Amino acid sequence: MATRVDSWIWGVRLTKTRSAAGAACRGGHVQVNGVTAKPATTVGIGDEVRVRIHGRERIFEVVKLISKRTSAPAAAECYIDRSPPPPPREVLASIPRRDPGAGRPTKRERRQIDRLRGGTMLVLATAAALVLGACGDGADDQADTTATPKAGTGPSFERCGGLTLEDVASATTFQGLQLFIDNPSVCEWRAGSQRAGPVVSFNWYRGSPIGRERGHEQLTRENPTEDIEISGYPGFIAKHEPICEVGVQFENDFIEISIADRQTLGAQTVSMTTLCNAAKDLAAASIERAS
Repeated sequence: MATRVDSWIWGVRLTKTRSAAGAACRGGHVQVNGVTAKPATTVGIGDEVRVRIHGRERIFEVVKLISKRTSAPAAAECYIDRSPPPPPREVLASIPRRDPGAGRPTKRERRQIDRLRGGTMLVLATAAALVLGACGDGADDQADTTATPKAGTGPSFERCGGLTLEDVASATTFQGLQLFIDNPSVCEWRAGSQRAGPVVSFNWYRGSPIGRERGHEQLTRENPTEDIEISGYPGFIAKHEPICEVGVQFENDFIEISIADRQTLGAQTVSMTTLCNAAKDLAAASIERAS
């Protein structure tokens, strides 16, 4: 038995309306077992649902399926809340705000924000970027003529990143995988329709700077997010048992390989080392096959 993830999110009162839940899915703010979910993606008991809402990521384990909105006490019985604690109020209060009427950041300010996002936690990076932006003036903006990277300037990847079912099975050692999702930007292999076991996904993000995703991973994963290099391109690796994700940057595009091993049938669990090595190997294979 399963239900749509947008219905479940609305039913447990994470959004005020079902249409808002669907919009969160379409905007890439919802993941099921580490894989970006569409509104019609199904969830089952034991699945992990991540929802990025109101500037914070919420993490839930599904323990009861509902598709209709219910009361707050009844909604709380449908999940186990595994969300990390929110940032302390002192940290939030210390983040500078742009003055009313200051308008959108200039190109120079946005470049400063992107550079800072790539090296530290998102909250601290944003604070430092705003301080730097407040110190800038028009003369400096005219002198700095470096072009801003454009979306879609990275290599062109084949469908599923050029990865085959045999590639994925060999790298991960997972048994019984099948290709369940196959479109130009997302492919997903798993051993069953409910995502209760192994899941591997390839995601291609165009026009989405990797610094934003890295900062998100840094804030939501138990283990520190590490900077790595694959086939000469910068990237990151993020681990949160039983999920390992590798992102690789190409200016304002990036790809991500996500591998989750949610065994619920007593099968032998693959080690995190194997999962992360597989994610790096599959990312390298995709880059080699890109044009």
